[in-house]
Amino acid sequence: MDLIGRRELVVLGALAPVAAAELKFFSLDDAKWIEELMAQIIPADDVPGAKEAGCLNYLDKQLLGALERFAASYRKGLPTFQKDHPQFLELSFADQTRLLEGLAGNSFFEMLIDHTMQGFYGSPEHGGNRDEASWKMMGIEKYMGGGHWHGA
Repeated sequence: MDLIGRRELVVLGALAPVAAAELKFFSLDDAKWIEELMAQIIPADDVPGAKEAGCLNYLDKQLLGALERFAASYRKGLPTFQKDHPQFLELSFADQTRLLEGLAGNSFFEMLIDHTMQGFYGSPEHGGNRDEASWKMMGIEKYMGGGHWHGA
């Protein structure tokens, strides 16, 4: 019987919305970093943010599919970010924000912003927008046919 270590248990707890068995592209550790970065891109307030809407799940799934051409960029960019900013996960939300504001124009972070937006606003069938979080936030109901969207 395999036992998981304390670190893996902590990471699993932090990734509650995404079961470890669901991860195909990212390791548990890398997934935690990506999810924290995504939470900065679309933070939760009175509505769900990127973390709650499953943007990590979207990206993890799509990097083995439609976004596969970006896989190498994540394999290179995330370790570079981790090396350059090893304290990121321990920083307060405000300090994380200040750090990321200094990354304007950083190709890895800009790519992650694009993919986070896709996961948040796209169709849930692609792995993100859990429970249609962004659509509900915008007052858009599911496509009901008839060639147009129905607002709330």
